[in-house]
Amino acid sequence: MRLTEYRALLIDCDEVLVDRDSGVWAALQPLLENHGEPLDKAQVLADFDEVLQALYPRFGELGFSGLLCFAHRQLAERWKLKVSWEEGMSFARSAAGWTLFEDAPGAMLYLRKFYRLLVQGDRDAEDRGVLCERLGIEPDDFISLASDPLQDHDWLAANGLSAETILQVTRPGARPRSVGAVCLICRNADMSPAPCAADYCINSMADLVAQHQLSLRR
Repeated sequence: MRLTEYRALLIDCDEVLVDRDSGVWAALQPLLENHGEPLDKAQVLADFDEVLQALYPRFGELGFSGLLCFAHRQLAERWKLKVSWEEGMSFARSAAGWTLFEDAPGAMLYLRKFYRLLVQGDRDAEDRGVLCERLGIEPDDFISLASDPLQDHDWLAANGLSAETILQVTRPGARPRSVGAVCLICRNADMSPAPCAADYCINSMADLVAQHQLSLRR
């Protein structure tokens, strides 16, 4: 299908629209300042991802803020540092202020003229409303990572959609789905798969807008 033939976009929130890695790196600075020697940013983020993924089975119990708080404590233990729960909660609350990528607001403004925009990610209820407002979407269009709308036939029917008409806009390393077309946003050129392992491989949301405009002219 051409870009103009899809009816909805299912867009990953973090690392496609929200600069999660920069937010995590900044929020970890008070902890890293207590480390004896400087740590490589890529390794710090890899360690963070590792402990966070290990905690995800407890998502229903802890919520997103709880996961981040426990991830902070486990990182401190890994690096042999002592932290308080207050410091962990301060790190967790930083998620509310993670910045959008510069091209995200304009791209969302343009794309919502042509598609229904669905954003998938994890946020606590108190942070979801503000984030949806920043992204220009309805709260009902923010979907938890715990669900898979492409496999939920009741949800698809209620929304007048099918998996084939939804383009997934995701990032390298995200969990693969067995159905639907994929647009891979490779903001980090070093992580770009070669050859492209998706239906579309582009560099940013701004590039997605440009590709859509080209498709309109054909």
